[in-house]
Formats: sequence, structure tokens, C-alpha cells
Amino acid sequence: MSTPETAAPKPVTICPECGAKIPKAGMSLCPYCASPLQKTAGQEGEDRNPIVERLLKMEEKEEFKAALEEAPPWTPEYAAGKERQGRGTLMLAAGVVLVALKFVVLSGGWSIVALVVGIALLLFGAAQLILGSGTCARLDKQPVLRRSAYLVRRRSDTSLELGNRVTYYYLIQFGDGSEGEFCYPGRGTAEEPYTNGMMGVAFTRGQELLYVTRVRA
Repeated sequence: MSTPETAAPKPVTICPECGAKIPKAGMSLCPYCASPLQKTAGQEGEDRNPIVERLLKMEEKEEFKAALEEAPPWTPEYAAGKERQGRGTLMLAAGVVLVALKFVVLSGGWSIVALVVGIALLLFGAAQLILGSGTCARLDKQPVLRRSAYLVRRRSDTSLELGNRVTYYYLIQFGDGSEGEFCYPGRGTAEEPYTNGMMGVAFTRGQELLYVTRVRA
């Protein structure tokens, strides 16, 4: 009586940790959260390609270790959240001053104007502060990963609805063998996009690329 063959495990298509779609079968780690994935049979060792070997050698350099300690700059979304927080704080302060003036200094019609404007500033300021704090808190919940990386390919998408805003998408291969595409909102004409073939330390948060520090391999 023959023994039934053990069925090969099905490749993981969705990361069980972050829920992201896995772009390539056979990877041992999710490219977006670095959580372990089940490898499919017959694919052991496939992630040790020449690019990965170069990245692993790059990780031995002092320049790479120093790059890991850098703090990535704020993304446009995070910066907008911080700006809202600052704007809300200023509006709250101005509202408090106007309301205080109504009860301490002003009288008559001007006191009513100060009270109305002060209350409006308090309400709008509180709303701005809550929205800005919520944006930053949501982004801060996602860990920032720092990994050796090779920028394989770049593509771009221009949104006419957002004033011709450009979003770049980078296919990135990491030293841990994982590979995925990450979005990078354009920073305007003052900053050049990263080029294909660039190697260094990539700072990522979820499916977003935050920053890349070049390290010579």
C-alpha cells in the first residue's frame, strides 16, 4: 500500500501580520513588515542572488552601520499633520486671549466681537489639533524598518486632481531576500527622485518609502 505524498504548502499571498499583498512567491519575510512567511517547497536559497550577496557585504561596512542611525525626514503627510498641530495650538492660544479680553478688558460691542471670534478660534483650533494629532499618531503606530536595499526599478504616476502631484513607485530588493514595491510621494522640484540601481539603507513604513541613504557597495 503506497503512502500518499505530502502536499506542498501553498505559497503565502497575503501577509498574516500586516495584511499586505505579497508581490513574489517564495519569500521568507514580508517586504512591508519583515514578518516571517512560509517558504514554498523547492525555493530554498533562491533569495541569495548576486544583488543580495552585494547587500550583505555592504552591511559589513562602517558606513552602513552609521546610516542605520540616521533619522528619516518627515513625509509630506506627516509634515502636514505637524503643521495642523501647530496651527491648532496657535488658534487655541489666540482664542483664549480673546475670551479673556472680553471678561477682563473690553466692554460693550467690542467685548461681544471678541467673545464670538474667540470661541470660533477655540473650536477651529481644537479641530485642527485633533486632526493633526490623529494623523501623526496613526503613522507613528507603524514601525519604521531600516534595511540594506537595492532600488531595482522606478515608475511614476501623476495626479491631475491634486495639482499634477507626482507619486513614485520603487521596486526594492532587500538584503534579507524580500522584495516589494513602495510608494514615495514626490517632494517637488527641489528634490531629485532616487535613481534605478541605487544601493544603501532604505527607511520604509508599511508600503511607503520614507528615505534612502546611499552607501557604496
